[in-house]
Amino acid sequence: MDLAHTRLGARGDRWSTSRGILDVRTPASDVVTRRFEGYATIDLIEPAIRHLEALIASGVQPLLFNDFELGTGYDSDVRTRLTAWHQRHAGDVKEIHILVRPGLVAMGVTVANLAMGGRFTTYTDRSAFEWALAGVMTSRITAGPPASLRAPPSVR
Repeated sequence: MDLAHTRLGARGDRWSTSRGILDVRTPASDVVTRRFEGYATIDLIEPAIRHLEALIASGVQPLLFNDFELGTGYDSDVRTRLTAWHQRHAGDVKEIHILVRPGLVAMGVTVANLAMGGRFTTYTDRSAFEWALAGVMTSRITAGPPASLRAPPSVR
């Protein structure tokens, strides 16, 4: 395993192997962006799964924005692992947005989406994906944190 890790500021991490790179950021308390390029192996995706599990364990129901546009392929156990994880945590994740370009990764996302009953919102147009993310981030800025993350009102 040649997995390397780099911190990307206070809210981000990069994992890389000789074949692929995965950036995971949390730009808002309940928003996770993941940008993948190259070839995915199980070693590369496990840290991203642990990140989501930690958020869910803390009571957050995250919205995921997965930019897989530069993904070139993956080991078969990657799709199996991710699909099984999403099936187990279907009620724990609020929304799943995935940007792909036509090819092997897009086919894998389509198969996984069928297994999930169409739960993923998929995009092949970067601007539509970016607009969806911008809309979510704008609502976080203008509305404040989700109710589940707000401090309870003080008792007087």
